[in-house]
Amino acid sequence: MGVRTCKHCNARVPAIARFCPYCGEELEQTEGEAQQKGFAFKKEIYKSQQGKVGVVRLSGAIEAKDARILRSLFDELEQDDAHRVIFCMKDVTYISSAALGLLVSFASDKKLAKGTHSVFLADVSQAVGNAMSVLGILPFFALFPDLKSAIAALGIEPEKEKEGGS
Repeated sequence: MGVRTCKHCNARVPAIARFCPYCGEELEQTEGEAQQKGFAFKKEIYKSQQGKVGVVRLSGAIEAKDARILRSLFDELEQDDAHRVIFCMKDVTYISSAALGLLVSFASDKKLAKGTHSVFLADVSQAVGNAMSVLGILPFFALFPDLKSAIAALGIEPEKEKEGGS
C-alpha cells in the first residue's frame, strides 16, 4: 500500500486515506481519485430454496451524499421480497462511515425480520475490510471471498427472476 504526505501537518498517511488521521484535514485528490467514477449499482433477484435472494453489485465511491440512493435500494430489495441479500463489493473504491452505518442498519433489520445472517458481503477489498474491522461491524455480516462462493453457498438457481439497477 502506498503512502502520501498531508500538506497541512506533513504526516505520512496511507495513499487510500481521504482525510488525515492526525489533523483531520481533507487530503488533496490524486489524479486517479479525480477520475474515479461515482457510486453505481446493479441489482438482480434470484430464486433459491430458502426464498428470493438479491444480488447487488456495488461500484465506485459510496459517499455520505449517496445515502438516499442506498435507502431506495434497500426499499427496492424489500419490495422484491428478497429474504437474503449479497452485496458484491469488488468494485467499491471507498465507502463512507455514513454508508457503512446504513448497511449495518439494513443488516440488523434483516436479521430481526428473517433470522440469522441475511445480508452477505462478497469480495470486500482489504481497505474496506480493514475499516469495517476497526469499526467493529464485521459481525453484522457473513463474508465470502468472492461472489461465486456466496452464490454457491446460498443455493441460487442459475436463472434470474428479474433485473434492475441504477
